[in-house]
Amino acid sequence: MSIRKLVIYGNGQMARMFLDFARQQFEVAGFTVDRSALAAAEIDGLPVVPFEQVETVFPPAEHLMITAVGYLDMNELRARKFEEGRAKGYRFTNFVHASVIRHPSVAMGVNNVILDHLAIHPGTRLGNSNFISSNVSIGHGCAIGDNCWVNSGVSIGGEAWIGDSCFFGMNATIGDNIKIGARCYIGANTLVSRSTAEAEVYISANGERFPLPSADFLKFIARKQP
Repeated sequence: MSIRKLVIYGNGQMARMFLDFARQQFEVAGFTVDRSALAAAEIDGLPVVPFEQVETVFPPAEHLMITAVGYLDMNELRARKFEEGRAKGYRFTNFVHASVIRHPSVAMGVNNVILDHLAIHPGTRLGNSNFISSNVSIGHGCAIGDNCWVNSGVSIGGEAWIGDSCFFGMNATIGDNIKIGARCYIGANTLVSRSTAEAEVYISANGERFPLPSADFLKFIARKQP
């Protein structure tokens, strides 16, 4: 019988949010984090143990692991803990929400967190340690590397290529057949229609404040009755 006990690396907002998702598919045994980052002994009644001794509390032969941390240092923390966890003997798993259609032609590594109500179209290839939030659309034949962070509402066109350790803000859009270099930061509501080099930043301007109060604005835009 396959192992379903899970240890979550992390103790911040990401880990606490992910707990409710993880419990849908796993028996969550507890959390682990570096001793220097320990803030509390428990999260929602589950123990938080130092990563330096996690294998003595949650033996790798009996527990799977997944990292649930943010995009700190352009996702380097998640990448590093994935490698350190494997060195301790842990097998990493994926979380894919039940609402996601699993096409047989989609290839996926491990340590991926894929939340609810998103589309991963046929022919997509996904590496390790990616976080993909709700309501994302990934077009056919895309290739996404390792350690990427994809926020809610992002749309990635077909046959796009995404390098390692990229960040995509909410509602960012990547055109089809676009290549995004590794470690790029694509801000919220930003359209990228040309391929990028590595470690570039693309951001769109914030919305502008209109000078009228909201009630007056509604009157301003209201259609006049004939």
